[in-house]
Amino acid sequence: MNTTRFMGISTAILSITLMALFVQPSIDFSQDAFAAKKSMENDSARMITQTLTQDNVSLEFSVPETIMAGKLVPVNAKVTDSDRNAHLSHTDWSYAIIGPDGEIVHKTTTLHGHFGVMNFKDSFPEAGTYTIKYTVLSSGPFMLGDPVPELGQTRAVVSGDLLKFAEDPTNDFGSRSFEFTVNVGNQGKTITLEGSEPDTEISVTLSTQPERIVVGQPTTLLLDVNDAKTGEDATHVDGLLSINREYFHYPSTSGDQPDAPIPIPLNGAYHGHRGVLSTTHTFSQPGTYMIKADLNVVPYSVPLFGETSTVFTIQVHDNGEIQSKQQSQPAKKNTVDIVGLESPFYLPNEIRASAGETIIFDNIDGNQHTVTSVKTGTTEPDGKFDSGLLQPGEKFELTLKEKGTYHYYCALHPGMQGTIIVS
Repeated sequence: MNTTRFMGISTAILSITLMALFVQPSIDFSQDAFAAKKSMENDSARMITQTLTQDNVSLEFSVPETIMAGKLVPVNAKVTDSDRNAHLSHTDWSYAIIGPDGEIVHKTTTLHGHFGVMNFKDSFPEAGTYTIKYTVLSSGPFMLGDPVPELGQTRAVVSGDLLKFAEDPTNDFGSRSFEFTVNVGNQGKTITLEGSEPDTEISVTLSTQPERIVVGQPTTLLLDVNDAKTGEDATHVDGLLSINREYFHYPSTSGDQPDAPIPIPLNGAYHGHRGVLSTTHTFSQPGTYMIKADLNVVPYSVPLFGETSTVFTIQVHDNGEIQSKQQSQPAKKNTVDIVGLESPFYLPNEIRASAGETIIFDNIDGNQHTVTSVKTGTTEPDGKFDSGLLQPGEKFELTLKEKGTYHYYCALHPGMQGTIIVS
């Protein structure tokens, strides 16, 4: 039995079976999935859209009209065949947010859009202009030397239904990179809240000492609660505070209140006789933290606003000493970093070496990749060198003794391509 042919047929059957399970034929894909997703998220902010086109591929990018630092906002994108005005199926993606000073805020390279849609909810730590970078790669007829089932190849979904792939033309466009910019404003640190009691309002202000929060340095978080109508200090405010970031969670709790004929909400872990509540922390990791405050009154509080809650965000920065050590590290000689699906894929994408000199390929991505030589202008391996599948963190050493120009690609992600010039 031809094992390769049998495996190909089995893979195709499995793909179709899985698609039948997860994609209902009754779904109308001609109805824009991008807009449907946005509607499901129930975002009240008005979205603005930009579209960039390269050759026959377009990327539509959509974010809220107003973005404030620290706020979680939708960042949506879809890729289409611009000539046919149709979604592109089965595309690999890289997505990165680059901060005002060139720092990486968020980056991921193991994305895959079955229907060409890539939606996130993300936050921007500080005010400024950010760059959103996308790299999109097509899925062609071969991967790692084996045939890709027709269902899994990139197609312009003119039929509107992924299961009708036989009606849709393939579009093996290779790779495209798109960049968009967004302007982010400062989040106001004073928030006005309605109390649970009628016709009551309080204003809550968050400040920190020091103002710039740095890893390893004690920081005091201070909440100041005032009567929003009079501007006077609110008195005898009870509060529960929690600080959250991914796996870090600091909650405060209060003991159970005693039994009483008339229950009184006593959340007195923190208490501000003059409306000020504070806590001091030393943060061990940089990033965006969420500060939640649940506030309520006791019978002699002024104003008697009842109870309410709010969330602030703070940004914790890297220790400057750590950053300077990282920046002082010398560049790696004769080394190509495999950065993954993000353009330029291999860094440097073109490297020069002398005959007999060893080049090291270092897979710094979180995904598997290869370094496989190909014939010029194609994705057809020529057998000159092949790293095999490199796991994250693995290296491949290559020594070329003959002068010339060598082209290579990733056999798992054919859109990733690079060049070696040996002199």
